[in-house]
Amino acid sequence: MPIYEYRCNACGEVFSRLYRSIRAAEAAESPACPTCGSAEVQRLISQIAVVGDAAAGGESAESDNSAAEPTPLFGRKELNERLQRDRNRNSIARVDD
Repeated sequence: MPIYEYRCNACGEVFSRLYRSIRAAEAAESPACPTCGSAEVQRLISQIAVVGDAAAGGESAESDNSAAEPTPLFGRKELNERLQRDRNRNSIARVDD
């Protein structure tokens, strides 16, 4: 079941919509913004969460780096929060320049 993220062009709200299948998502009209009700929304390209060996750079558990700290894993919520913090930090830096 795919989850699509959207951003409202009117108020900037980012929200998600769960569909039963990709076919259902393609057949459906763009959802209205849950905050302001605007139908002018843009589908976003979502960030993904990496799980398993790929998160450690593809190394196996028997690797020589077994004592190294594990790579932190982030879900969509954590990645969006980090992205928002980075954007806020960048916009503050531009104002101070």
